[in-house]
Amino acid sequence: MDKAAVFKGSKEGIVLLVNPDLDFTSIVNFLSKTLEERKLFFSGASLLLDTNDRIFSEEELKNLGSLFQKYGVSFRIKGEEKIYGTEFLNLSNLQEEKMAVVTHTMRSGQSIKFDGSVVVLGDINEGAEVNASKNVYIFGIVRGIINAGEKIISLGFQPIRMSIGRKMLEVAPSDKSYRKPRVAELENGEIVFKVIGEKKSLRRKE
Repeated sequence: MDKAAVFKGSKEGIVLLVNPDLDFTSIVNFLSKTLEERKLFFSGASLLLDTNDRIFSEEELKNLGSLFQKYGVSFRIKGEEKIYGTEFLNLSNLQEEKMAVVTHTMRSGQSIKFDGSVVVLGDINEGAEVNASKNVYIFGIVRGIINAGEKIISLGFQPIRMSIGRKMLEVAPSDKSYRKPRVAELENGEIVFKVIGEKKSLRRKE
């Protein structure tokens, strides 16, 4: 393996395979350059990190999380459930919610309906559907159908159909600017999108 890391596509989404023989600084420098050059492509992505038997310290994982967070990217280590690079989503109250967890990208034909909140560790692809009576948290991009009772937090919004409460959003965001971490919620009876960490709201006409 010549490079510090390789990005590959798989059934589980984008896999980041690291070179176990290189030092951490070399890996970080390579990832920083790659993410900067292709930030539009990676914005809102959820990666699976294959360590290739390399052992990362907690400090190194924290540094990787900070790097990916800068570009709106989250990742989890292959074989583990913990997600890194998601501090900007402000999910401090998540443990208090009744929730169902989908541990993979949802593909066409897959659906879930839950009385509570739903967490999806991946994308919601076109043809997939999520229905939750409370909130939906997506560590990936929404491209399918999603209905929530209160709010939706995602690393990117490009849904076919979306509703919050009884309010339907007929004209879904499709431009690349919506491949950023945002929260969608009702404000004065309208669905608004807010960039995580910003106060500005963007309203979409129905």
